Amino acid sequence: MPALSIVIPVYQAEDYLAGCLDTIVGGGDQLEIIIADDCSPDRSRAIADRYARSDRRIRVVSTPGNAGSGPARNFGLRHATGDYVWFVDADDELKPGAVDRVIAAVADSEDQPDVVLVQHDKVRDTGTVELGELADLADQSPVDLDGFTLEEWPQIVDYTHTPWTKVSRREFLTSIDLDFPSGWYTDIPWTYGLFRRAKRMSVVTDCCYQWRQRAGSSITRTRDDRHFDVFTQWQRTWDDFAGVDDTGVRVALFNHMVWHLLLVIGNTERVDPKRRREFFRRTSELYRRYHPGPEAWRPAPGTTGLKQRLLAARAYLGYEALRQVWRLGQGTRRLLGGTAASAAEAAQDAASAPGQSVGPPPGGTAGP
Repeated sequence: MPALSIVIPVYQAEDYLAGCLDTIVGGGDQLEIIIADDCSPDRSRAIADRYARSDRRIRVVSTPGNAGSGPARNFGLRHATGDYVWFVDADDELKPGAVDRVIAAVADSEDQPDVVLVQHDKVRDTGTVELGELADLADQSPVDLDGFTLEEWPQIVDYTHTPWTKVSRREFLTSIDLDFPSGWYTDIPWTYGLFRRAKRMSVVTDCCYQWRQRAGSSITRTRDDRHFDVFTQWQRTWDDFAGVDDTGVRVALFNHMVWHLLLVIGNTERVDPKRRREFFRRTSELYRRYHPGPEAWRPAPGTTGLKQRLLAARAYLGYEALRQVWRLGQGTRRLLGGTAASAAEAAQDAASAPGQSVGPPPGGTAGP
C-alpha cells in the first residue's frame, strides 16, 4: 500500500497537466497518482494516458459525466489506496522534495494526524511570488504543531481554505460524512467540515505547493455570476457547524467569512458591478445571521472595521461611497509615486486583512 495518494481532478488542463505531473513523479515508490479525468474535451486525457503508460504509479479514471472539480475529487478519492490523500490541481505544481517531506511528516508522527496542513506559495502572472501565511500563523500558535484540534487553535481557519493545502488520512476521509459539493467555492464547506471532524491535525511549514494564479484558469480572476455560489457554500458550512457551541471556533469562522466575502465583492474581476448591490445584501444577511454577539466579536480598526459596520447597517450606498473614495485616493497616490504609493499599498493590504478583536492574522490569502 502506498503511503500517499495524489488525486488530480482534470478538465481542460492540456497546457498545464504535464508540467504538474513532472513535479510529482519523482516522489518514489511510496506514491500513487490518481488522475480523475472530468470528461475533459481537450487533450488532457491523452496526456494523462501517456504518463500512465510509462509510470505504473499513475492511474487514470474518468467520471461518468462532467460535474466539476469537487465531484471529480470525490470520484478520484474512491480509487485511492494510499495511507494519506493529497488533492492537487492540474494547473499547479509541487515544490521540489514536497512528496518526501509530506511522507516524512506522517511517517515520523507517533500518532498519525487526520489532517496535515502544508505551506504554499502563490506565483502571479507577473512572476511575483508570495509566500502563504501558514508559517506566520504557526509562529503565533498557542498549540503543539504536531498535534492539535480546531477547538485548541480556532485561528487556523484563517489559513487558505483550498484543498491542496491539506493532506488527509484516507481512512479518516472515507469514514466521515463529508464530500465536495458541486458548484464554485466548494473548498469552503469541505475544509471547515474537515477541521471540525479532525481529532488531530499537524503542520508542515516548509513550502510544499506552488499555486500558479493564471489569467483565465482561476475563478478568482473570472467575472461570473457563479461567484454567488459562495453564499451557498458558506451557508452549508454554518449548517454543518450548527451543533458547535465553542465560542472561539464560531468567532474565528465568522471573522474569516466576513473577510472572505468582503474580499470577493471588492474584487472587480469577480462580481459584475451591476450585481454588486445584491452581493452586498446577501453578505449583510449572513453577517447579521451569524454574528456571535458584541461581547464576542467587534469590528476591526480602520477601513476594514468601517466596511464591517456598513455590512451590519445594510448600508450599500455607504459601502460604494467608501469604495469610490478609496479608488480615487489610490489613483492619486499612484500618480504621486514613491513613498506615497508604498503607503497606499500598505494601507490596501491592511484593509484587506481579516479583522477581529484580537487583530487580523498574518497574510491574507484566500481560496476560491
